[in-house]
Amino acid sequence: MPGHAAIVRGKLSAVVISYNRAAVIGTCLRALGFADEVIVVDKSSTDATPEIAARHADRVIAVPWTPVVEDTRAFAVDQCAGDWILCLDDDECLSPQSGAFIRSELAAPRADIYYLPLRHYVLGVHDEAAYYWPEYHPRLFRRGAVAFTGTVHGGIQLCSDRILHLPPESGVAIHHLSHRDVAEWVEKCNRYTSRPDRRRVEHAGRDLGSFAHARIDHWLARTKDQAPGGYPTAAAVQRALYDIVDRLKTWEEERELNGSAEFARICAALDADYAALPVAASRAGAQSRGCPAPPASSEDAAQAALRARIAELRVQCDANAADAARWAADAARSATDAARSATDAARWAGEAARLDAERSAAIQRLECADQALTVAQRRIEAVEASTCWRATAGVRRLTEHARRLARRR
Repeated sequence: MPGHAAIVRGKLSAVVISYNRAAVIGTCLRALGFADEVIVVDKSSTDATPEIAARHADRVIAVPWTPVVEDTRAFAVDQCAGDWILCLDDDECLSPQSGAFIRSELAAPRADIYYLPLRHYVLGVHDEAAYYWPEYHPRLFRRGAVAFTGTVHGGIQLCSDRILHLPPESGVAIHHLSHRDVAEWVEKCNRYTSRPDRRRVEHAGRDLGSFAHARIDHWLARTKDQAPGGYPTAAAVQRALYDIVDRLKTWEEERELNGSAEFARICAALDADYAALPVAASRAGAQSRGCPAPPASSEDAAQAALRARIAELRVQCDANAADAARWAADAARSATDAARSATDAARWAGEAARLDAERSAAIQRLECADQALTVAQRRIEAVEASTCWRATAGVRRLTEHARRLARRR
């Protein structure tokens, strides 16, 4: 673990959010040895990630697991003591040139927010002809210049317009070891697009087929090599898949479809039909297999009716559960909106307090000016009332008359 002095103004904190990344986390943290403080916020990893992190970081903080990194970024940044923050994910490794550049830059900063180019390794490959190069993310920033929310792929809010994009040719970059294979891409795609609070892909209507074609064309247009069987084309089609899945899930929500509730309803209806089948049919089936048939009784009919009623109740319970899930999602969205409103209200309250303070200061300055004017007027009145002033009144009149005559000449 690196030994660092106490953090003071102008120092740099590097923070990494991790989960089950034992194969990569050591490389990620070794690249941060130039920072004054290295913190790892681990989301309850079940592999060796925390142990490896403890060998390289000043602190390893364990937090409960959540599906996406956006849930943890604001907390992670709050743990930092430096005035400058370098915020990375556990699959992001700085290029060797980055440390020297950052040390030099922070000696005389040109910006509050620095966008670093990401060299994505999708399917284990980075190709500069693919749609993703160069892509920039704000990873280095002055404390307070960036705020974080829980919105997936839209949780970064810029609080300063002093921004600098570092050119790819500088050698400063983040190696993003993002997706080993298609299976990992599909898993992340499903996990991210299942979050209600996410930045959704824009669409112009309900024509899903045209939308799918348009997204493929959109990402292919950003590709420098469109060979039909080449890697850049495969990466573009895979990227379009994310947009298509995202749009389909929004389409599903718009129609309030709930496949789980529908399956439960269908099963309950079939169970009720099975229960209502004639007892004779059951007896005939049993006799055909050489089994003795149970005697028919009114108890069989009562049990069939009971099973049918239970099936109906299960359908109702499933429907209630589906409604509760929808209400919970609505409540979560309402809570998010309320939090944003509270943030806006706090900002407005701060602005109102600032204006009120300025108004109070202006009033105080005006009162001081009024007092000074009153004192000056009293002094003038005292002079005019003095004997000397009255005795020299004639001389002053003659002097003023002489001045007027001189001006006429």
